[in-house]
Amino acid sequence: MSLREFAILFLVCLIWGLHFIVMKVTVGETADPLFYAAVRMSIVAIIMLPWLKWHSGFMSPILGAGLGYGALNYAFMFPALGLTTASAAAITIELYVPFSIILSVLVFKDRIGLYKALGIVLAFIGVIIIAAAKPDETAGPYFLWGIVLMIGAAMSEAIGAVLVKLVKGVGPLQLLAWFAVIGSAVLWPLTIILEANQLDAFAPENRKSFAFALAYSALLVSIVAHGSYYWLLQRLPIYIVSSTGLMTTVIAVIASAVLLGERLTLNLLLGGIITLGGIALILARNSHKAAKSSTPAP
Repeated sequence: MSLREFAILFLVCLIWGLHFIVMKVTVGETADPLFYAAVRMSIVAIIMLPWLKWHSGFMSPILGAGLGYGALNYAFMFPALGLTTASAAAITIELYVPFSIILSVLVFKDRIGLYKALGIVLAFIGVIIIAAAKPDETAGPYFLWGIVLMIGAAMSEAIGAVLVKLVKGVGPLQLLAWFAVIGSAVLWPLTIILEANQLDAFAPENRKSFAFALAYSALLVSIVAHGSYYWLLQRLPIYIVSSTGLMTTVIAVIASAVLLGERLTLNLLLGGIITLGGIALILARNSHKAAKSSTPAP
């Protein structure tokens, strides 16, 4: 990996890690979570319209993946950040990795070795430890419900990832365009039905913060970070790029403590170490397999 590639990888992790802080502040002080998510996805959809094309034979998995990646994950994640802490949310969303493996076993009949199975168990044990903690003052009394919603977001992303595997010959920007359109189509009815006073986000005291959050989420996260991530996937082994999840989580936890004043409780630290240790074990096994398969035949 060149210095340029490492710098871009770190930039992606930094943007994603700080996004937990932006989301937490926005849904806590500025805008309703589903409304924030709906506006964000609409902005991305408008930007990505030139890449929106119909793909005969693959629209079912594309629509399903869009429901997981572009709609349900945000429908769970944004409200969750109003109930839990940014640090706990950043760790919990890492359950996306074990969920993806479990779904791959069920759908593609992939095999799980002993180390991956141990990694999956550790990941879930760590999140249980975090969920069992006394609610942090920065989260409120519904901390556990927030963790449950973040688990739903992780499962939604995993479903989207599995369905993307069924799509062949469709570029990442074309997928992103469909995910944004599907997300908008689902999130707008949800905010209209479940939320009220959405226009308070445009009040004089909120509009600058809301505009910044939208610009960060739609442009930096959805366009710059995701685009850079796809660029890295084309140039580096997937097991190296997969490490972005762990680095993103570490950045999010540190930023939550420094910028938001969230306490790094014993439950959070212990649960986080166990969860991320389990994820690292899973990724390490993937790394070993990928390196082994790339070894030239004698």
